[in-house]
Amino acid sequence: MESALKIFSIDAMILVQGDGNLSREHLTGWKNHYTKIAVIHPDAASAEKKARKLNGVIDFEFTAEESPGKKKEQPGEILKKIIEKLRVSPKKVALVSEDPGYISGARRMGLALVIGIRQQTPGKRNLYDRGAHLVLERLEDISVYRGGDTECSFTQNLPNVFTDLNKFETPFADRKPVFFLDYDGTLTPIVRDPSSASLPEQTRVLLKGLSRLYTVAVVSGRDMDDIIRFIGLDQLIYAGSHGFRISGPDGLYMEHKKARTLLSELDRFEQHLRKTVEKEIDGVEVERKYFAIAVHYRNAPPKTLNRIREEADHLIASNRDFKKGRGKKILEIKPSLEWHKGKAVEWILKKLDLSDAEQYIPVYIGDDVTDEDAFRTLSDDGIGILVGTHSIPSAAHYQLRDVDQVNKFLHYMVHSA
Repeated sequence: MESALKIFSIDAMILVQGDGNLSREHLTGWKNHYTKIAVIHPDAASAEKKARKLNGVIDFEFTAEESPGKKKEQPGEILKKIIEKLRVSPKKVALVSEDPGYISGARRMGLALVIGIRQQTPGKRNLYDRGAHLVLERLEDISVYRGGDTECSFTQNLPNVFTDLNKFETPFADRKPVFFLDYDGTLTPIVRDPSSASLPEQTRVLLKGLSRLYTVAVVSGRDMDDIIRFIGLDQLIYAGSHGFRISGPDGLYMEHKKARTLLSELDRFEQHLRKTVEKEIDGVEVERKYFAIAVHYRNAPPKTLNRIREEADHLIASNRDFKKGRGKKILEIKPSLEWHKGKAVEWILKKLDLSDAEQYIPVYIGDDVTDEDAFRTLSDDGIGILVGTHSIPSAAHYQLRDVDQVNKFLHYMVHSA
């Protein structure tokens, strides 16, 4: 069976011992690729039990058991001590753990990859909320290769929806799907001119047919009014600006109240970016959304992103109300609020009384880094489908190759209902 995750150019793996996650055979495979391995045992009894089994495979072992009269060390302190002992850079280390405390500690330290192993309770989302880059089912889903590159990289294997339709459709036997779809790169190909990303007519027909059968929402980083104009179907729900603004049939409407107070500051940011990076660099386009500003650099010279980041950092350096976001050849400035596409999905489900996991199952399809918030939100009780690939590990359950295959999927769902 092919590994779900292959990590390249990694110098060390730190494992927090969990039930059944220390296979000598599998760790030996890692060791054969010149990767250092450290194990954190919960107590002395567990360490002694595993000692003989893992003899010769482990480079360093640490027992986290609290001793009488000794202050208990925090996960971050333990990880720092292990990394110093292994003499490796945190940027070349990956952690594998079922323990949320170690997940949080590793993420704060800036490790290359922080991987959770799913527990039955409370599940994947808890580990994502604590900072895991990716949550897998088993240690055996990971392969590592030390390599010679300066930065850690990865490849991820997600099953295509069409490789096993029976398995994909199993949850629909007793639950009704609720569909959420990104726009650019999902319903329509990404184009050089963002203003020309019109929806193909055949896709519009499929969306119309799907909305007659199920609840359908489009969740996009674009402004809500732009999405409504591009699609033009009254029966859909539209969530724009990553869900800060939502509208739909029967008077459904929401604007994030806190975000509204930041509009005047966004106006100022927009004018500054138009006078600087948009004016200075050919191919850079500043797009004002209702609750965000997107700086597109797809058509700009290489290394333009560094200059855009410089101006964005200057604008938000003393203003905690804003943060940077990223997408495919886009840098965004948006409200620094605990709100994203996943929160928008939850709001829609709750508002429409579709949150009962025994009756409904949300299906989210998207291609961008920003869609990962929705994939993580639905990691336990929904289905995430990644279109293509992107630059970070994906919490999606399945994959579709491209926009054409999304259309094929929509056609299948409409005509197989």
